[in-house]
This record gives sequence, structure tokens and C-alpha cells, in this order.
Amino acid sequence: MGTTRMGTNPAESVVNEKCQTHDLSNRWIASSSVFPTGGANNPTLTIAALALKTAEHIDEML
Repeated sequence: MGTTRMGTNPAESVVNEKCQTHDLSNRWIASSSVFPTGGANNPTLTIAALALKTAEHIDEML
């Protein structure tokens, strides 16, 4: 977790709030690696929700 951090500043993060990479407009990352830190609980449902939200953003672009 935290290896492809989500954020608005490209100098401090890899993906934006839509999980789209800052440097490549056709790449999205929807995994626990966008979380800044590990949580106290199993992140499976959070990852699934993130993937669904990312898929919606991609669908809007197509």
C-alpha cells in the first residue's frame, strides 16, 4: 500500500482522484496501492468500491 499514492500533486502522488496516472492519460490504477497507508481492517470491499468508481470514470470517457 502506498506505492502508487493518490493525490492532486504529481510531485507527491502517482494517480489523481479518478485513479488516472498523472503522466499517462490512458492508464488507471485501481488497487490498494493507491491508499496512502494500510488500514486496520481488510481492504477488500474498499478496493472493490474503488474499482467500480474507476470503471465509471473510464466509461464516461469512452
